[in-house]
Amino acid sequence: MDYEVIDIHDERAKELAQILSNEKALSILKLIEERPRSISEISRELGIPISTVSYHIDRMLKVGLVEVAGKKYGKRLQEVKLYRASSKPILILPGGKKKHRTWEKLRVINLAVSAVASTGMYFAVKLLMGGSEEQSETVRTLTVKTAKEASKSSLDWIAVIIAILTFILVFGVLEYRFRKRF
Repeated sequence: MDYEVIDIHDERAKELAQILSNEKALSILKLIEERPRSISEISRELGIPISTVSYHIDRMLKVGLVEVAGKKYGKRLQEVKLYRASSKPILILPGGKKKHRTWEKLRVINLAVSAVASTGMYFAVKLLMGGSEEQSETVRTLTVKTAKEASKSSLDWIAVIIAILTFILVFGVLEYRFRKRF
């Protein structure tokens, strides 16, 4: 799941705190949690002026509490935006951006290590189960299709499956260790 990271010293953290402490903003947010609505619908249902609703929606869009759900056409065939509460979690962290960048770097390293390990496992399994590529090419050209050759293709699948399982295992273990450590 994707999430928004806001550093505690960021201006958006201050704005988020102001929004969450404002009764009108919270009532707007609660209303658009139910279903997407336009600014005029929100204004009409809550009895708040359109300008006030627009102000609060703009602020909530800025910090990520609200998102545009779609558009519809109003009475005069004008395009009207529909707003809904965002389902994207927001994390407020001290030094959040710096830690977030470190986490992303560790993730790339984790993917690289997992890919190398699974590739190595693939070639090791191929070598142990069926010899080298040159040997299998010689066998293919000198013999007719036999049960042995048919079993070689199934051994290829076994090697692929073992490589995939190795990738998942290595990635999972490293991910667990990184999360525990950082």
